[in-house]
Amino acid sequence: MARNETLRRLSSIIQPEKKPLLLGLLFLVISSGASLIYPQLIRWMVDNVLQPKRYDLLLPAVGFLFSAFVVQGVFGSLRYYIFTLTGERIVLRLRQKFYERILSQEVAFFDFQRTGDLMSRLASDCTTLQNTVSVNVSQGLRNLGQVIGGFAFMFYTSWRLSALMLLLVPPISLAAFYFGKRIRKYSKEFQNALAEGSIVAEETISGLRTVKSFVQEKAEVHRYQQALSQSYVSAKSRTRAIAEFMTMAMTAGFGAVAFVLWYGGREVILSQMSIGDLTQFLLYLMIVAIGVGSLGSLWGDIMAGVGASHRVFEIIERTSEEKDEGEIRAQVEGCIEFHKVHFSYPTRTDIEVLKSIDFKIQPGQAVALVGSSGSGKTTIASLLTRFYEPQSGEIFLDGISLTKMKPSWLREQIGIVSQEPVLISTTIEENIRYGFPRASDEDVIQAARAANAYDFIMGFPEAFKTRVGEKGIQLSGGQKQRVAIARALLKDPKILILDEATSNLDAASEHLVQEALQRLMKGRTTLIIAHRLATIKNADTIFVLHHGQIIQHGRHEDLVKDTQGLYYQLLQRQFEL
Repeated sequence: MARNETLRRLSSIIQPEKKPLLLGLLFLVISSGASLIYPQLIRWMVDNVLQPKRYDLLLPAVGFLFSAFVVQGVFGSLRYYIFTLTGERIVLRLRQKFYERILSQEVAFFDFQRTGDLMSRLASDCTTLQNTVSVNVSQGLRNLGQVIGGFAFMFYTSWRLSALMLLLVPPISLAAFYFGKRIRKYSKEFQNALAEGSIVAEETISGLRTVKSFVQEKAEVHRYQQALSQSYVSAKSRTRAIAEFMTMAMTAGFGAVAFVLWYGGREVILSQMSIGDLTQFLLYLMIVAIGVGSLGSLWGDIMAGVGASHRVFEIIERTSEEKDEGEIRAQVEGCIEFHKVHFSYPTRTDIEVLKSIDFKIQPGQAVALVGSSGSGKTTIASLLTRFYEPQSGEIFLDGISLTKMKPSWLREQIGIVSQEPVLISTTIEENIRYGFPRASDEDVIQAARAANAYDFIMGFPEAFKTRVGEKGIQLSGGQKQRVAIARALLKDPKILILDEATSNLDAASEHLVQEALQRLMKGRTTLIIAHRLATIKNADTIFVLHHGQIIQHGRHEDLVKDTQGLYYQLLQRQFEL
């Protein structure tokens, strides 16, 4: 069953390249045929040129032999070129499909999957699979053709010797099956261990500042070495299995050569076979032996590709739980309502993060969510964007349940400015335009002005063409925030989520960002997640959360009067009243 599934998967990625592969197969037949002809020419030379000492026939015979080698070389190279190039196209589509499938998964999927493992599948496993469906298949078919053709000519030359040689086939086939299972198992273990190493490397490099700040370089190197050691153990086991199979196959092959020399020599002495026939038979036997030996080596690579295919197709064939279908509204007012919403994260279903959350936000209102860390503030924002679905209860936008709306359209109506905005490693202009790719240059400039970003952008030598570096590392925290605000302004969403948008900024940067946020919030329903008084004091309503429940709500002026309430206590801890 598993083998049929693997063949189905490999067939599905090879199918679009059927025509070039058939052409490559034709070249393979021609080159393999040429390689099977030259033993015939050598037999003819031995019996008709060398033994009778016909000097006049020597040059034509060598010319024919050389022509066979040229045909083999030219068409062998064409075969290699077509199969390899086809493999490159196959893996290109495979990587695109894999990447597309990753991005189509629901957010909860990434709570269970580690980035390093996905990157390993995208890079290492796809490359292994590429070799399997291109170079390895090409070489495997060539060697298989030579083995079958060689056996056929061996039977033509001496059926008795060939029949005796066939006695070796059953034990070699059984050995190939046995070692193939072992190699496939070790190959899959190797790919998994390699993925663990990629995970460690990705985590360490992306968090390099944290690693250096805690002086944990040696510890991380040790952790990486441990992951590599495990991959080495699997690679060692796989290599040993391949070596054992090759040893067995080569021993059988050389034993066969020794037997042919004995039996064939006896036939020549008894005049039952010519020297040319024996020479031809030995050459075909060498072709078959080399083919079988190469097939043994390729068998290991093909089994590694089979192991890699399981890891790649596990993602490609995974159906996302999020379906991008549903209603699209002609107009959005921005009325948001949570009705008895309960929620637990998929990774910790035993902990209820939100407990019967009820609130309503009127169009254009600015509502703040405050509370201790872990009280459920950011979770509410995640549910509003449908990154997750509640276990019970409903969320409404303009009176329509979010579950009835198309997720991608819903997210187009929502703009998010987070505590640590994520910028792509390209130019400032492209990061702003990320909010609305079709925007004109003038629109980008106006968005930058409104976000108080224009002046610092023009201060760079390359202005809007300045590259921000990985995750925006070339910009300060305040500059990144203002680029993110410009991006949100350009998107022009009806609903805005500000998730701790000013918590990491100094006073000067905060003033500029706050000013830009006020422009951004104008005319939009805004959900503010924050601790700072400057951000929340002007909110129309403040909801105070504690252990996943709303325990207070009202305006700042009213809530601060309740000196026994949690809101007052939070302000006492963080602000001077």
